[in-house]
Amino acid sequence: MSVFYEQLLDLSERMLAAARSGDWEAVVSLEEARGKGIVALPNDDAAVLPLLRQLLAHTEEVRALAGRQRDRLGTDLEEHPHRHRALSAYLVAGAE
Repeated sequence: MSVFYEQLLDLSERMLAAARSGDWEAVVSLEEARGKGIVALPNDDAAVLPLLRQLLAHTEEVRALAGRQRDRLGTDLEEHPHRHRALSAYLVAGAE
């Protein structure tokens, strides 16, 4: 595997690690750099296929993690008005 391929794979692995740890700003930054590297891959090199498979696997896992994060945020947003009302009621009751 060429140095460029190894660097691209390392970038992808760091992006996946960032997603696993919930560092979505790093994911966005790393994905931007990774995307530029993917575009630069040659079309006529058979050695690219295993790399592309690994990059695709990383992409799929990042998407799954992002989907779970989106769902958690959606749940938190739905629960926010209920929490706000409960806190307001608690504060009003404590002031009386």
